[in-house]
Amino acid sequence: MNGFNGSFMLGDGLNLRLVRKSDQGLIFQLFMESRPWLSWADASSDFIRDLYEQQFKALRAGVESVYPDHLDFIIESSGSAAGRIIVDLGYADWRISELQVLKRARGLGIGSNVIKGLQAAATRGNLPLTLSTPMFGSNSFPLYQRLGFQVVQEQAPMYHLAWFPPGHPMDVLSKTQ
Repeated sequence: MNGFNGSFMLGDGLNLRLVRKSDQGLIFQLFMESRPWLSWADASSDFIRDLYEQQFKALRAGVESVYPDHLDFIIESSGSAAGRIIVDLGYADWRISELQVLKRARGLGIGSNVIKGLQAAATRGNLPLTLSTPMFGSNSFPLYQRLGFQVVQEQAPMYHLAWFPPGHPMDVLSKTQ
């Protein structure tokens, strides 16, 4: 039996590896790139940087308290860091709390392929995937819809989405509405 070596191969050159301490600069860069609306404030660059740092700390504390057993991965494409995903593997569902792809790596199918890999794994356990995405300032909502996610709740400023594996009771109900 093989043990877990800290990474998962997804195919097509994609790999998920556990976050290391040396990844903190990359993680902050991803945070900033995935939240452009924080830079829209009419303020000095120092204020904007402080705002990003404050929000970054708040997010980290929130993830730790809400999803204490989460897994934090760096997404690698052909050996280079391309993004990050945080997943909580619960008993009732798998929650994607963060999915971020570097600007330079967007549009290459990286995020879609990571989600498809999670969908394939979740199907084996007949578990739904859940996530939330902003209503404004992000173009991820149409992507999630193409991947089969459906809105389960609209609670401004977020859409709360779920994907149900084929044969899941909620998947059957969603097709009859």
